[in-house]
Amino acid sequence: MNLNAANVSALVRLTMTRPREAAARLLDMNIPDDARWLGFVIVVVLSVIIGQISVLLMGEEGFQGSMLFMAMFQTSILLGMVVAVQGIGRALGGGGTFPDTLMLVAWLQFVMLVFQLIQIVSLLILPGIFGMITIVALVFFMWMLTNFIMALHGFVSPIKVFVGIIFSFFGMAIVLAILLGMMGLAPGGV
Repeated sequence: MNLNAANVSALVRLTMTRPREAAARLLDMNIPDDARWLGFVIVVVLSVIIGQISVLLMGEEGFQGSMLFMAMFQTSILLGMVVAVQGIGRALGGGGTFPDTLMLVAWLQFVMLVFQLIQIVSLLILPGIFGMITIVALVFFMWMLTNFIMALHGFVSPIKVFVGIIFSFFGMAIVLAILLGMMGLAPGGV
């Protein structure tokens, strides 16, 4: 696949309409590992920049800390997602590999940047629909993630995959809360 605006745009549309087919197409491309990592890094940088723009447009202070810190934080979150999708899927009998998971998570994050850009435009034109766009983005994210995991690991039941995602998110949130509490980073009490 030639990496031009028309092909990328077509793949974004396919991801939003038929995500399992888009994931299969990405997996069939046999993209080299270094290109997968480069794509991951580019998505992190774009996420941080677009995130900063949206925070500033909402009239808040922006990131508390440096852009480098936010890039490291975003990288940690996305790598954690890659490890979770790959590890939990493999533990449940899936066949996905780490490089394939890395590529699909990076692509999914790239597609979610489209929603962030739509949110920025809505803040400028119709701020009242910002919340609705956020909800739509969350629904699309869960739907695309479910289908990507099915394509990656060869699972056939979208309901089981979706339930697995929900339980995994809750489980990871609990573990993260415990770890942050142990490090003294828990929110202040009432």
